[in-house]
Amino acid sequence: MPIGCLISFTNNPQGVYYAGQELSGSVDFNVDITKRIKAIHITVNGFAKIRWIKKGYPSDSERATCRAYRSYLSSRSYVLGSVTGSSCSVIDWLAGEYTYSFHVILPDNLPTSFDGKYGQIHYEIIATIDRPSRYPKVYRLPFTVIHPLDLNFDPIYRVPLDILDRKTFWSFCCPTGPLTVKFSTPYCGYAAGQKINFILFINNESSIDITECLVKLKQEVSYESIDPQHEYRYDKNVIALKKFGSVLRWSRKVYRGSLDLPSVPPTNVMSGCPIAITYAIKIIIKPTEFHFKLKLKIPVTIGSIPIMESHIIDNEEREANRRRRYPRPPPLIVTDGNLRSNHIHSIHGNGVDDNSDNPPEYIPMVPPSYEDAMALCDKFIDDIEYLHSAASTASLDSSHRIFDFKPRYPVYYNFITPTVPPDQIIEGSPTQISLPSEVEDVK
Repeated sequence: MPIGCLISFTNNPQGVYYAGQELSGSVDFNVDITKRIKAIHITVNGFAKIRWIKKGYPSDSERATCRAYRSYLSSRSYVLGSVTGSSCSVIDWLAGEYTYSFHVILPDNLPTSFDGKYGQIHYEIIATIDRPSRYPKVYRLPFTVIHPLDLNFDPIYRVPLDILDRKTFWSFCCPTGPLTVKFSTPYCGYAAGQKINFILFINNESSIDITECLVKLKQEVSYESIDPQHEYRYDKNVIALKKFGSVLRWSRKVYRGSLDLPSVPPTNVMSGCPIAITYAIKIIIKPTEFHFKLKLKIPVTIGSIPIMESHIIDNEEREANRRRRYPRPPPLIVTDGNLRSNHIHSIHGNGVDDNSDNPPEYIPMVPPSYEDAMALCDKFIDDIEYLHSAASTASLDSSHRIFDFKPRYPVYYNFITPTVPPDQIIEGSPTQISLPSEVEDVK
């Protein structure tokens, strides 16, 4: 009969943590008969991995695999046996039920969990049973880490987004009147689950009809590989989309709508991380008669904690938050209820050990459903051969790696954001016209 194993988190059953918070849980084993083993150890592991196939030149038959690997978290503790024990030493593991608890304070510099098309940032708890003359038996439980990005700490995220552009079309070698497009949102920073309310103003003074207007929220992910050479690859995903109707020649129209933010990872541009995640709103105006499209693009920040009107941080508090350093993580402690392991390996970190410096919890995190978490992510194809060659994980049995896990990010579905006042959309317009009576609301 196989050995039963259950890994669970005690302080967060959903397995979603901020970087800098304490992670704790337990590993329960159920042994039906006496087993002969060498050791049992528990590992907290975190890494970023990049992989894609690049076609070579001059012929497509030549291919190269672009890779990158970086370890962020690796801590192992033996609860039975030891790493210094003899290879011939065997322990009789008697039948029964065993519980080993663990806890660790996550380093504050961990990047947010992510699973994309060409790479992933992955964290997991690994319980390993080393067996004599056999492959080790490995049990894994992935968890999600969120690098905190509080939009209340910097007033720049409260600045409205405004973009204005004009385009002149040519018809029969003669220029037509200008096409003026202005787009506005109340903030430039939002959190998953919120609505990005916006107003799109189009003043078509040309002789060309506008057939369609699109407003997109796009996720742009860049992957950086270092093997066999330093290269980048980009992946773009449409997160939300709104379509609007036509704007006839010599007419104007104001569209009011919103973009619904699903469960997406926060903006991640951490230094040294091979995966960078950014977001942008793109406006596309499509004219008729084979004219070029008018395209506008403005960046937007997705944070882990939304802007709260009642939570205004003054300059002194903001400066104190910037200078704050999270505590140095203590060693991973694994216990069986009575005894504490003597073989403890510390997680690297800086600072002082003070639990009062944990990240503040302004609003309870609400993880999305598993279906929501799976909706927007492409499956990353793991490279087992390369994982075995990585020195930091060479001793782990990667054949049991979980492929279908997707990170779960906090969402704020009931958090209301303000709308743009109608008169703001006209202010500063080069045509200086009054607000038209025709305002179309798009839900």
